[in-house]
Amino acid sequence: MEHIVISDEDSLRADKIVKKLFAGVSYVFLQKLFRLHKIKVNGKKVYASDRLHTNDVITIFADLTEAHKSTPVFNQKLFNELKSMIIYENENFFAINKPTKLAVQLGTKVSTCVETFIKSYPGCECHLVHRLDQDTSGVLLIAKNQKFARKLTEMFRENKIQKTYLAVVDGKISQSGIIDNFLMKSFIGNQERMIVSETGQRAVTAYRPLKVIEDYTLLELKPSTGRKHQLRVHCADVLHAPILGDRKYGSNPRHKDLFLHAHKVVIDDWEIDIAADIPPYFFK
Repeated sequence: MEHIVISDEDSLRADKIVKKLFAGVSYVFLQKLFRLHKIKVNGKKVYASDRLHTNDVITIFADLTEAHKSTPVFNQKLFNELKSMIIYENENFFAINKPTKLAVQLGTKVSTCVETFIKSYPGCECHLVHRLDQDTSGVLLIAKNQKFARKLTEMFRENKIQKTYLAVVDGKISQSGIIDNFLMKSFIGNQERMIVSETGQRAVTAYRPLKVIEDYTLLELKPSTGRKHQLRVHCADVLHAPILGDRKYGSNPRHKDLFLHAHKVVIDDWEIDIAADIPPYFFK
């Protein structure tokens, strides 16, 4: 099988990325595959500790399907919660309106996430094809099979899927524009942070003010690249108008929720237009 590294996986270790794809595979077995060079990146051998980058192609020369499969116990409660989030569905994929505060993947401090819910979907092997930050709400696409997961990943990479976000920012923005710069990962103390840097990866965002109320602006944001925290950095460090509730890139602590919502996903080739209702706290 092949997997194309997405932007949210940029700079992660090779073994961590493969482990996310096959959570049921043991760590020992995974390391053995790397030692035997059964896992390659861009056609070349790779070590478990090597860090990969966006658009790298991981090829796995082993059938991990059976090792990955377990016999899940159907959880009706989880499935009912998942169904309540679904806003679009066809035979190959579905979309949910992810609520804020719900993480997409498991982590050291995360026990319930989108992955937890999609595992409850009976009769299909669901796959995440892109990510949203834990505090970002809105449209999230999930493939129902591995073949279609690769197809959607490829379409995201080729910019054939357009995403539109809404954000409320702390500042008055009166004109539309396009931000085109470069972002890279940095550390301030022990805190990881994305910064504007000419040595980083290209990040492009179109923005348009929809409404200005007092000192706040409702912005429409359309990214054509998918860098980590791209919209948050562009608002805070380029427009000098951080998104409300952004404790990493902003300084306004009055809002507990992040006012960033993945409002719409459009797939022109298939004439599919998916919109997610705006969270109620946007109107408070």
